[in-house]
Amino acid sequence: MIDGIAGTGDAVGSDPGRRPLKLEDPATVTTITELIASHDGGAVHARLREEWGDMAPVELEPGARAWLVTGYRTIVAMARGQLPLTMTTGTWSGHEREAPSADSPLLRPLASVDRPTVEQSDGSRHSRLRTPLDDALGGIDDAEVTRTTRARCDKLIDEFAATGVADLVREYVAPMPHLTLGAVLGFDARTAQQVFEAAARPAAGRDAVSAVHEVSFLLTGQAAARRADGTPTPAGRLARHAAYESTAEAALGVLSLTATAALGLQAWLAQTIYLSLTDDRFARRLAGGRLGTDEALDEVLWTAPPVSALAPRIAVDDFLLGGKLVQRGDALLLAVGALGSDPSIRGEGPWDGSGSSAHLTFGLGAHACPAPHLARLIVRTAAETLHRRLTPTLTLRPEELRWAPDFRFRLLESLPVVFRPEQSSPSEHEL
Repeated sequence: MIDGIAGTGDAVGSDPGRRPLKLEDPATVTTITELIASHDGGAVHARLREEWGDMAPVELEPGARAWLVTGYRTIVAMARGQLPLTMTTGTWSGHEREAPSADSPLLRPLASVDRPTVEQSDGSRHSRLRTPLDDALGGIDDAEVTRTTRARCDKLIDEFAATGVADLVREYVAPMPHLTLGAVLGFDARTAQQVFEAAARPAAGRDAVSAVHEVSFLLTGQAAARRADGTPTPAGRLARHAAYESTAEAALGVLSLTATAALGLQAWLAQTIYLSLTDDRFARRLAGGRLGTDEALDEVLWTAPPVSALAPRIAVDDFLLGGKLVQRGDALLLAVGALGSDPSIRGEGPWDGSGSSAHLTFGLGAHACPAPHLARLIVRTAAETLHRRLTPTLTLRPEELRWAPDFRFRLLESLPVVFRPEQSSPSEHEL
């Protein structure tokens, strides 16, 4: 039995006569659906923190619970490996109880996978699988990212700019990663679409097997792909990276990268547009040029966080923490989206914390995002391109908007707008 978090100064087990709380003890708990549906997630997090402390029991689906971790210091300690946790979701005790993970989008991140991806691996295996991603993404040129993103986003806007009406999620936010990140990785438009569609399939079962086979085939054709200057494309470097032991491992690397990147880019861009349409002060900040855009993007990470929780961790041993008994097999959700309401790191002002990396949106430790700078370039360029071209107005009240059932990413289901129609030459925005 392990007590507490090393080095955090938490007082654990201070009342020896009090029985520690287990995940299944409360008769009723807040559902994760309530948190997702709330337009004020910070208020829900604050209530959970007041009632339970830094770690609250929540219900994912009937019969399936998890610990929602909302305290900054506790999240940092867990992400840095100071407690006995694993990324391998096959060890989740919910599988023994036959929780409906196969059919539930909320439980899909906890599905047991046949072949662990880089995201669901630990230790030396994770290091080996992570190296190709760092190598491939680290060599991408910023100017190329900006140029490619602007061109692809302009083409997306051309599709609806003359109509005066659009659902910005369906017509702009959702396809944006396929076109922009796909091109940056070196895929042609058709191949990028196939890769991202494969990445969107469930990570277990027949769909997962077919996705690996399909992407393995696509990567075989990418192995010799080169850019105009003769250098290999990032996809080509991934396809033949020496750290991979098979083409299937390379395919899993690409699937993991594109699946997570697509959702993260969509969520960050959608939340940025959402705030610009519902908060005049934020809209002015966003329109302030490059510096203003970067500051605005930082504010999104605090006030409307696109990442609600990091990839789930599973306890590999029992441990006590803040009067709770985390048992082997319990799932823990590191709610980085709650940090904007954590009084231990935020002040009273609306902009307090802006620019600070304490939001932890990109994670930390071994499993941190491999390319936060690349994500920022893409989202910044996509947001600037939209607001350079159009002045949209939301056609629904903010409280009528809904978010997709996903506890990891804050994904708007739609964002309907109207704007003054614009005419644009079809060739004006080509590379």
